[in-house]
Amino acid sequence: MSLPDATRSDRVYPLLQNLDLENLAFATLQGTGQTLNIEEMNEDELRRLVLVNLARLSVKGEWNGLLTSASATQYALEPIDASQLTSINRFVPWGRDRTFGDAVASATMEDKAVFMRFVAPKSGAMGDFTLRTSTTNTSKDDCKVAIYSTTNGLPGTLVGAISMDVNGGGDLYTSSSWTTTPTLTAGDTYWIAFAPEGSTKPAISHAASTLYLELGFTHYPGTGYTLMYNNGGTNYDLPSTVTDSNLTGLSSNSPVWSFKYA
Repeated sequence: MSLPDATRSDRVYPLLQNLDLENLAFATLQGTGQTLNIEEMNEDELRRLVLVNLARLSVKGEWNGLLTSASATQYALEPIDASQLTSINRFVPWGRDRTFGDAVASATMEDKAVFMRFVAPKSGAMGDFTLRTSTTNTSKDDCKVAIYSTTNGLPGTLVGAISMDVNGGGDLYTSSSWTTTPTLTAGDTYWIAFAPEGSTKPAISHAASTLYLELGFTHYPGTGYTLMYNNGGTNYDLPSTVTDSNLTGLSSNSPVWSFKYA
């Protein structure tokens, strides 16, 4: 049965008719639709193109052409430029609708590492890193930050770390002294971890507005987990490899952080 009130397909279905969804490559679908003019007379073919792509995604389980461009270089809600801070908190699919300059609440850090995931908007080495903290921090321990790869959907291996002095007069703290500089691949999922360096824990700011997507599982009474907590790990530690069994969900707002590409 055709789409409601649709005319006969002269392009999308004839060009793709001998292919099955399992073997339909995004490049083929892209080539089919690239020369379609966006106008009312092509509305039916445009609808078919979207329908076929959604069917392809449901079979293949990858999201080229929907959440990424063909070159997988843009996940952001704002421009990506090496000269400006990139507000990861705003990136889909795991970010929040919060800009770096918005007013936010601050909370004392957990004893153990807290992880949140993000998708790299473009490939490249991470440069200057900025974490928003509280103006009330005085004589507090430093904050440790690390980037982790993803293993089976959870935080995996440490790929870069940084220590940040969060004591001072302002509420924006920036450091570029990565012990090992993380290099990101566009479209890949990573985890960022935060932990205090000692028991005199600093306060960091949290983005409290709408979350795009949660972690995919909930706890009673149905509140979605937003972060992972290294509940079985060591206090004040960012491990080189994260143990899955140490992780538990944490219902908390995400720290506010940004970075520049080197």
